[in-house]
Amino acid sequence: MLMPSDCLRPYNDCDYLQVAKENADIIIMDDNFSTIVNVAKWGRAVYVNIQKFVQFQLTVNVVALMLNFVSARLSGSAHLTAVQLLWVNMIMDTLGALALATEPPNDRLMQRPPVGKNVNFITGIMWRNIIGQNIYILIVLGKNVNCKHVCCCFLQVHPC
Repeated sequence: MLMPSDCLRPYNDCDYLQVAKENADIIIMDDNFSTIVNVAKWGRAVYVNIQKFVQFQLTVNVVALMLNFVSARLSGSAHLTAVQLLWVNMIMDTLGALALATEPPNDRLMQRPPVGKNVNFITGIMWRNIIGQNIYILIVLGKNVNCKHVCCCFLQVHPC
């Protein structure tokens, strides 16, 4: 294997392209500028899709945990077992990944400024959306469920 330090010596039969390919994360096979733009657009789309998925997952998981916590505090025992919470999480992971991670890129992504290395992955707007959606869902579930055990009626674990 060629080492980059070997390539620095003059008159060495080093294949610089091969060293670059071994150390690169992405390899663009042609010199076309539109290919570079397309790679950047897809990279930004993947980043935004992962952000959407994380926001969705945090919202769903926090609501499920809050419902379980509130029902446990009101009734004295948790009505959702760990296995049931794992099933809810698994279903939401699968459906959320299919829905949010497959969105193709659009031209608006290239109008956004690039994301720096020191920027938080979960932005302030995402935290606002997560907290707001959690409050909304908990209020709606609390008002619309006429049951002593909010959690079990919502997920229909035990009939009320």
